[in-house]
Amino acid sequence: MNIVAHQFLSFNIPDIQIGNILGEVVRGKDYQNYPQSIATGILLHRHIDSFTDSHPIVKETTSIFHKSYGKFAPIITDVIYDYFLIKNWHLFYKEPFYDFKNSCYNLVNSLEILVPKNLEVFLISLINDDWFDKYKSLEGIEWTLHNLTKRSKFKHLIQDMGYSIKEIYLQEKNIENQFLLFFPELEEYCKEFIIRLMPNYENLVKEYSAKR
Repeated sequence: MNIVAHQFLSFNIPDIQIGNILGEVVRGKDYQNYPQSIATGILLHRHIDSFTDSHPIVKETTSIFHKSYGKFAPIITDVIYDYFLIKNWHLFYKEPFYDFKNSCYNLVNSLEILVPKNLEVFLISLINDDWFDKYKSLEGIEWTLHNLTKRSKFKHLIQDMGYSIKEIYLQEKNIENQFLLFFPELEEYCKEFIIRLMPNYENLVKEYSAKR
């Protein structure tokens, strides 16, 4: 999953959200260097990715792009699933997406001291290029995939992922149906994961889930 979903699946718990952001770069056992609540967010990030990558519905989506983009096809799936999350926001949360976006950006802007150097460029671009807003439209998705290709150190090995917009337009309804089947399963998995590691957060998770 991509960053919008990762933040949504942190259930509005700041330490979990912070850990989920740090999960982009914290590797191995380095999560143990952080407080338990942030470490839980880092581990949640990893478990979201592993649950998603191994799920048969997600594999169906990824197979649409596999012939043209090979091992980079899952990146396209991650990005397009954020689009469908925002498109169907009203099914998952009562708070307007604009308010959710601003709260996430405010959190990112408060992280200057905590953020490792190798995450700074990512977060600066997130805010300055307003990624969350771009994920609201297929034009923005195309821009995002072009940009991801440019930034990839393997760009000379792959076709520009922005060109996958053709398959996305053709398969939009099919991919949306796959997302809507998959995402509730992922959401339940994340709730159980957080409560298992941080039982004191159970009420916060339930409170967030009640805003539907």
